[in-house]
Amino acid sequence: MKNALLAQFIPEARECLEIAGSGMLQLERSPDADALNDVFRAVHTLKGTSGLFDVAPLTALVHAAEDLLVEVRTGALALAPEVVDGLLDSLDLVGHWIDALEARERLPEDAEGAMTDRVASLRRWLGGPAPQAAAAAEPSPPPAWLAAWPEEDLRTAYAAGIGPLTAWSYEPDEAGFYRGDDPAHLVSGSPGLVMVRAMPREPFPPVEAFDPFVCLLRFEVVSASSAEALADHLRYVVDQSSVAGIRAEDLIVLGGAQDDSEIFGDFAARAQGLVAAGDRAGLAAAAGALLRIVGPASRQACALRWIAATATSGEAGLLLRLVEAVGGTGPAQGPAPVPADAAGAEAPLAPPPASVLRAAAEEILAAQAELLAVTADAGVAEGRFEAVCLVVERCLPHVDPAWAAQLRRALAEGGHDASRALRLREALAAGAPAPAPRARPATGLPEAGPGDAKPGVADPGESKPAEIRSVGIKPAGSGPAESRPAEDGRGPTRMLRVEQGKVDALMNFVAELTVAKNGLAYLAERVEQVSGSRQLGREIKEQYAVIDRIAQGLQVGVMAIRMMPVSQVFQRFPRLVRDISRKLGKEVALVIQGEDTEADKNVLESLADPLIHMVRNCLDHGIETPEARRAAGKPDHGTLRLTARQENDNVIIEVSDDGRGIDPERVREKALGSGLITPEQAAQMGPEDLVNLVFAAGFSTKEQVSDLSGRGVGMDVVRSAVRKAGGDVWLTSRVGTGTCVTVQLPLTMTVTRIVTVMVRGQHFGVAMESVVETVRVLRSQIHRIKQRETFVLRDAVIPLVRLADSLGLPPADAPPDEEAVLVVRIGRERVGIVVDGFRERMEVIVRPLEGLLAGLPGFSGTALLGDGRVLLILNLPDLV
Repeated sequence: MKNALLAQFIPEARECLEIAGSGMLQLERSPDADALNDVFRAVHTLKGTSGLFDVAPLTALVHAAEDLLVEVRTGALALAPEVVDGLLDSLDLVGHWIDALEARERLPEDAEGAMTDRVASLRRWLGGPAPQAAAAAEPSPPPAWLAAWPEEDLRTAYAAGIGPLTAWSYEPDEAGFYRGDDPAHLVSGSPGLVMVRAMPREPFPPVEAFDPFVCLLRFEVVSASSAEALADHLRYVVDQSSVAGIRAEDLIVLGGAQDDSEIFGDFAARAQGLVAAGDRAGLAAAAGALLRIVGPASRQACALRWIAATATSGEAGLLLRLVEAVGGTGPAQGPAPVPADAAGAEAPLAPPPASVLRAAAEEILAAQAELLAVTADAGVAEGRFEAVCLVVERCLPHVDPAWAAQLRRALAEGGHDASRALRLREALAAGAPAPAPRARPATGLPEAGPGDAKPGVADPGESKPAEIRSVGIKPAGSGPAESRPAEDGRGPTRMLRVEQGKVDALMNFVAELTVAKNGLAYLAERVEQVSGSRQLGREIKEQYAVIDRIAQGLQVGVMAIRMMPVSQVFQRFPRLVRDISRKLGKEVALVIQGEDTEADKNVLESLADPLIHMVRNCLDHGIETPEARRAAGKPDHGTLRLTARQENDNVIIEVSDDGRGIDPERVREKALGSGLITPEQAAQMGPEDLVNLVFAAGFSTKEQVSDLSGRGVGMDVVRSAVRKAGGDVWLTSRVGTGTCVTVQLPLTMTVTRIVTVMVRGQHFGVAMESVVETVRVLRSQIHRIKQRETFVLRDAVIPLVRLADSLGLPPADAPPDEEAVLVVRIGRERVGIVVDGFRERMEVIVRPLEGLLAGLPGFSGTALLGDGRVLLILNLPDLV
C-alpha cells in the first residue's frame, strides 16, 4: 500500500469495529454504561480518524451512527433490537468499505448511494430532546476536587465568575494522542473559561520508562457557562468528563487548622454588628486589620481573607457564615445585636490580650516537648532540635518569667546531643501548666488543652481531623480525593505494530535454522565414523548443543509473537449466534470460556471455518425452539458454549449445547439408508461410533434443505479441515441433554517435533503430539479379539495396527520375539502401531505434499533431514 497513513488506519479501524460490534451485542443482552461508553468511544474514534482521508461516505455513515448512540446515552432512545440491527448493519457496511480501502485504496463506486440509504435508515430513530438535555438537569453538588484547589485560584475564579458557573473535570484517555485527540485544545476552547488546573492523575514514571505519547493528565476547570453549553462542548468525551453546575459560594473553601484564640471571638461579635448595619467597607477594613496581626495558616485567617474578598459583593447570609467561621460559633441563628456605641460604628480593634498570647505560647511549648520525645535518626534529630530551639526562643517573652529563665539556661548549652535534648524537654515539662479545659469566650465550648489538637500541630495520637463547624462552606480535604493510585511505578505497556508478513518471514528463517542445526548432529556422526576422530566429533556436538539452545530460544521468542488468543476467533460468534437464533426464532445464550488460551496464528486461521460450521449445526440441529424446550421441561433459552483450553502441546476447542442431542438409532437408520455403512458394520458399532458418523461426507439428519443445513455438507468439511491442520475432531451426545463437539489442534504448525520410526528398512516420521509412549511387547502377550490383534497395557486393552501392512510393505522374513510398539492417541482412543524400531527425535519443518502427490492419504507431508534425505511424515488417522 502506497499510503502509509492509510495502512496504519485500516487495522485501527477494524479494531474499532470489533469493539463496537461486540459492545452492541453486550448491550442488547444487558444494558451497561461502561459497554455503551466503549461503543461510543470506538465509533467516535473511527469517525475522527476517517476524516484524515478522502472517504466522505464512510465518515458520514459513522457520524450518523454516533448521533444515534448519543440519543441512546442520554436516554432519549431505547436500544431496541431493531436499533441494534441498524447499527450492526451499518458497521458491516463500514467493514466492507475498509476491505475495499485495503485492496484498492478507495471506496466502492456505489458507496455514496449505500451511505445515503443507510443514513436515512438510522435517522428514522433520531428525535426527542437534544443530546445535551440530560446534562442540563438540576445542578449537582460541587465536586470534591474543588477543595484541593489553592485558595488564591479559588478567589480568582470567584472574582471572575459572573452569571452561571460550572465546574467540570476531564481525564483524557491515555491513548488519545494516537487517535488524534487534543485535550489541551478541548480545554482551552471551553466556553466561558475562568480557571483551569492541570495535574498528573498518577505519579509520572521514571525518565527511562516515561512515554510522552501516553496522556496522564487530569484537567479541572471552572467555566462561566451553563451546563448545557458545556455538555455540547464535551459531547465526544462524555465518558471521560464530569460536569456539575455550581454556585459562586461553592468556591469558598476554608482550609487550615482551627485557632481558638479569644481575639477571633471578639472580632466575630463586632463583625456581626457591621454586617447587620450594612457597613461592608468597615467589615473589610476590620478583616484586613486582624489579618495583619495573626498567622496566615489558620482556618480563621482563611475566612478573614474571604471576608475581605466578598465584603462588597457577597450576600449578608454568606458574610455571616464566614464571620461565624472566624469566631468558631457554628451556624448563626440570627444577626448579633449591634453594640450600643456610636450607633453601631466600628469599634477600634485592640491588640490581643496578654492572657491569649500566654495561653498560645504554653500550647506551642507543650507541642515542642512532645516533638522532642519522638525518636529519629541522628541527622533528623539534630535538625529538629534546632527548630525546637528557635520556636522556644520566640515564645519566651510570653511565658512565666521563672519558666523563661529555666528555658534560657537550657538553650544556652552549646552543641546537640541526646542529653541536651533531654534537659530541654525536662525544662519544657517543668513549667508547663496542668491540663485543664478552658471556656471559649464566644461560644462557651472548652478550649484545646495541652492534650488537645494544637493550632498547626498534628496530635500524634489522633488520626481524625478536628471537627469543622460551618454551614454552606466546604472544608478543605473533606471530600474523597479524585486521584488514581500509582501502579507501583510501572510504566505503560509498550506496543509495536509489525506487519504479519515480516513475522512469517522471521519464523521461516527460524525453521530453516532448525533444519540446518539438525545437520550438525549428522556431521558429528560422520566425522566419528569416517575420520575416526572422536575428539572432533565431541567438539562438533558441543557446538551443536550451543546452537540448539540459541535456536530453541529464538524459536520460543518468535512463536510467542505469533501466538494469539482464541478470542480473535471467538469474537465473531456473538454476532453470528444472535443473527441465526433470531432467524430461527430461538432464544440462545452464548457462553465463551477460556478465550485467553493462545495458539499459533495459522492454527487459529484454520480453526475459523470449522467452528462456524459447528456453531451453525448446534443452533439449527441441536437447540430447540422455546415451545419445544418448555414441553421438555427446559428453560426457554438454550445455552451454547465455546470453551478453549491447552493440553500439553495441543489446544482443545469444545462447542457444546444443551439441546435435543443426537439419537444414535436415527443416525444408524440414516447411515444404512444412504449406504454409508453395511448392516454388519452397524451391528459392531456402539452409540459413540454411530453419532460420529455425522462427520461422514454427505450425511445429514435434516429432512428439509435450508440455507443453514440439510445438504450433507458441513461436518465432513470440519473433519477434513481439522485433520489437514494436523488435528482431530470427535463428537459426544446424549439424547435430550445436548451435544459436544471437541476439536484438538497442535499449538503450532510451523516447526513440528517428531519421532522417527523404521519399517522394513525405511524411515518415517510421527508427530510427537499424538505419541503417548513407546513400549516393547512380547509376541506371547499379543492376542486376537474379533480378528484384531491387541495387547494389555496397564489393565487397558490396546488394539494393534502393523504399520507395514497399512503402508503395503512386504512382511518380515522372521517375526521377532519382541515387537516395538508406538502407542498413539487418535481422537479419544489409544492405538498401538507396530514398527521395526525407534530412532531419534527431532524438530522439523513439515511441508505439505504438492503436485501429483497432493492429497495422498496416509501422509501429512515431508521433512528435510540434516543429511539431505526426505522424510515422509505419517498421518496416523488415515492409516488407522
